[in-house]
Amino acid sequence: MAMQNRIREWRERRGLTMHELGQRVGTEASQINKLEKGSRRLTAEWMGRLARALDCAPADLLVPDHLPTAGGELGETAGLPPLAPHPAAPLSPATLSPAPLPAPTQPTGFVAEPAHETATPPGATPRDLPVYGAAMGGDDGAFDFNGTVNEYVARPPILAGVANGYAVYVQGESMEPRYFAGELVHVNPNRPITPGCFVVVQIRTGDPHVPTRGLIKQFVRRTATRLHLRQFNPRGELEHELGQVLSIHRIVGASDYG
Repeated sequence: MAMQNRIREWRERRGLTMHELGQRVGTEASQINKLEKGSRRLTAEWMGRLARALDCAPADLLVPDHLPTAGGELGETAGLPPLAPHPAAPLSPATLSPAPLPAPTQPTGFVAEPAHETATPPGATPRDLPVYGAAMGGDDGAFDFNGTVNEYVARPPILAGVANGYAVYVQGESMEPRYFAGELVHVNPNRPITPGCFVVVQIRTGDPHVPTRGLIKQFVRRTATRLHLRQFNPRGELEHELGQVLSIHRIVGASDYG
């Protein structure tokens, strides 16, 4: 039976992808995925390594009914402390930015809108970051990107003050081992697009029932007429006519602090 844990909750609170957390603890993203799902045993050693990387107590990684007792067995506890903000060390990526994409007209219904205003109890983390997109199927991991908000989630520190920031869930396996299906990625439309960065691209489909679709890919380059993207599984380069591209927004993570 898989043991429930809060690794994903803490990772997303720190604004990290599975790949970035794996780098911090010296493992692969696939192992982080297994630990989060409970398909790999969360030993005391793993708890210690993950807790140091996430700046929390080892016990914070477990749900109340799975905290270890003094004897080392799983037991019960009264509760867990609230998540605390994480002052991540600033990192400065290279900013070799290509020429900006043409300013397209956004389709009706999709605009990265300001965060939804909701009342938040004192001391609680506001859940005001919109999550867009719904699975469409297919090998390229495309998702319906029509501007419908599926839910609101807690805002990571890297998107603090970014009114048009948003998040999407990864669909499919086309970007493994960088991103896994079901992983939440955070997007800052204001960040410059640089070679090698990861992006959410909005594409016209020509289908009146699903007028736009989203893709999560790695930005390679753009020419006067085409946008070049890369996926990892199966590995290959994709091309799209610039006339079909409605928007291209940068995915942000721990490496983008600063």
